[in-house]
Parts: sequence; C-alpha cells; structure tokens
Amino acid sequence: MTFKAPNALDNEANFIELFDRYFEVISADTPEKLRACYRLRYEVYCKEGVIPGFSPENYPEGLEIDEYDQRSAHSLLLHKSSGRIAGTVRVILPDPERPEALFPLEKFAGDSFYSDAVALDNLPRKHLGEISRLILAPQFRGRRGESRNPYGVSQELEPSLPQRDQREHSEELTRAERWENAKRRMFPHTILGLLVAVAQISIRYKIAYLYMGMEPSCARLLQSFGVCFAPISPVIDYYGPCRSYLGSIEEIEANTHQNHLQIWKLLTRDGALYPI
Repeated sequence: MTFKAPNALDNEANFIELFDRYFEVISADTPEKLRACYRLRYEVYCKEGVIPGFSPENYPEGLEIDEYDQRSAHSLLLHKSSGRIAGTVRVILPDPERPEALFPLEKFAGDSFYSDAVALDNLPRKHLGEISRLILAPQFRGRRGESRNPYGVSQELEPSLPQRDQREHSEELTRAERWENAKRRMFPHTILGLLVAVAQISIRYKIAYLYMGMEPSCARLLQSFGVCFAPISPVIDYYGPCRSYLGSIEEIEANTHQNHLQIWKLLTRDGALYPI
C-alpha cells in the first residue's frame, strides 16, 4: 500500500463554494466585454508598466489589442461583492484556416526551444493553444510583493521589494481595499480564478496542450497548486525575462486529482468538465 501524505490544501474549506462566493468567470463574448478585457490589459501593461515594451502612446484609445485577439477566446474574472473586474485571460486558438500558423511563443521564442524537451513536432495543432494576457487587476494583487507582477506572484516567490516600495504600496490601499484583500485571503490565490477560465475555454474548444510564456516564479506558483507546465526553453528576453512552457491538460488534470484534490474539483467543477 502506498501512503499519500496529506495535502494542506485538502483541509481547507470547499474551494468551489469559496470561489462561487467571491468570484465569477465571464466569457467575453460581446464587444462590450471584449473592451473590458482590452481596457484592463491597457491599464496593467501600458499605464502601470509591469511588462516592458507597451508604451501608452501606441494605444491612443486606451485599449491593448493585438493581431492574435481575433483567434482567441477571452474571459473576465468578476469580483461579485464589488462588481469589479478582478482579471482577464485569453487562450489563443489554432487558426482554423491555417492550422500550421505559428503561435506567438513559437514565433518570437521558438528558436530557443529545447530540441529534446518534448516532441513539439508531433503536437496535435488542432488541439493546441496558448495562454496569454494572464492579468490580475492591481487591487487584486494586494498581498505583499504581488503588486509588481501582472499575475500576482507573491514576494516569497520572487526577489523582495525594497522596503520603501512595500510601504508605498501599503499606503496606496484604502481601508476598504485592505478589508477586501483580507476576505479574499480565504481563497488561496486569485490566479486560480483565471485558471478556471482557462479550463472552461480548453474544454469548449477541445484544447489538449497549452503553451505559456511566463517567469519561472509564476510556474512555481502554478506548480504549488499541482498545475505543472514543462519548461521547453531557457529564460530569454521576451517582454522581460520569460521562459517557454508547455502543459498537457490530461497530465494537469491527473496530477491535481491525485495530489491536490480541491484544486482538481475547482478546475473541473468537481469532474463535470474533465471526468477522471
């Protein structure tokens, strides 16, 4: 008999109930909802400047839009009690007219892919996607050290902020925002809400594999929840330090089911999306 060590997350309150209490995933399937995605991307990437290479002058309408949005599925994460948009994410889909069309990670970082990491040439391109524009709004990155990162990686997973920056960030939060942050800490991490959105998109469009370009600290955060992406390149300069990763939906689903059951229940809606 194999002994399985208990996972601390499994002892927490039901993640689905917690998530439903505070958040809702909304498919951005109307022009108005898409504009909300683009507007948040502009606020975080261009005005806040957390990612290099996005100058506000290049987006006079206050919307961050690129050539891949037309072949993407977009979602918003709504914070119920405040009515605020907590985050957004898109999954870039295969081009139905040209399945061989490159994904952005392949186009801009493909030359650095490890030749022996995975059998990239054998990936089913009709079932391949790329997670992109994974963004949390500033007020939903309220835990220590999260404010300088679009997906809210905490200080424990990246180099510490200078004490002055920590103090300035703390002073920027109103009392109401600090109270909302305290309540949200009951939920493990807001980024899980965006992963719920990715799971919904993946099943809707029959995506089996997902590219993602991210900092290693973000990959470690996802790994702590059992959502493991395999590195397929070294760290390169791709809008800042970035490493290329590939995730298998089947492997992520199996790993979370075995080792992080609460996360599996949340991402699969207790098996409704991905029956084990």
